[in-house]
Amino acid sequence: MANYVLQVNRVAKPGHSKDVLDLVTTQFEKGSGARNVSISAFASTGSGHLIVGARVLDSIEKVEEIIDNFDREQSDRIDSHCNNVQVEMLRVIEPLENPPSVPKLMARNLLKAKPGKAGELLSVLLELRSMFPDGVLKPLITVPYVGDQDLVRATGIYDSLKSFENHSDLLVEDTYKPYLQKIRDLRESFIRYTARITFIRSS
Repeated sequence: MANYVLQVNRVAKPGHSKDVLDLVTTQFEKGSGARNVSISAFASTGSGHLIVGARVLDSIEKVEEIIDNFDREQSDRIDSHCNNVQVEMLRVIEPLENPPSVPKLMARNLLKAKPGKAGELLSVLLELRSMFPDGVLKPLITVPYVGDQDLVRATGIYDSLKSFENHSDLLVEDTYKPYLQKIRDLRESFIRYTARITFIRSS
């Protein structure tokens, strides 16, 4: 049975980041299931901070249940502090493996494939991921269930900037160069968003 990520991306109005972060965190502290809240770091949104609330759901029925019980009043209260709000539904292709015990940072890597090349790009990314040594972080791989079908995402979680750097340095080894070149040939663009994890629950 497929897993899904349902996430809401909110760009806070200037000066409203704390309001949005506090309201989203309060919302996510209720209930059960894997979820996290993060706020942008080192990433320009052209406005305020990007605050993301993401839930991992183990079936399409669970996604539908959340949609059916959506609290519009609560959502509007949060959204009133934002310049932009986007809801995304992602299908999990491969889960995150070997995450740190104390997660601090998140890196979301968005790769847009050239027209008609999304399947090939995903396949090469999965091959690259499979080459990582045992015990090394293996990123969460997702694709949009709705929206732009040429996007492929790889998301990693780290306990420090140093561990993030070490993981990035791994990719300069000769073993990975053929895969990285294939990815460059198949992609149209690549954007990385980094964020500080402010709330996380694994179950």
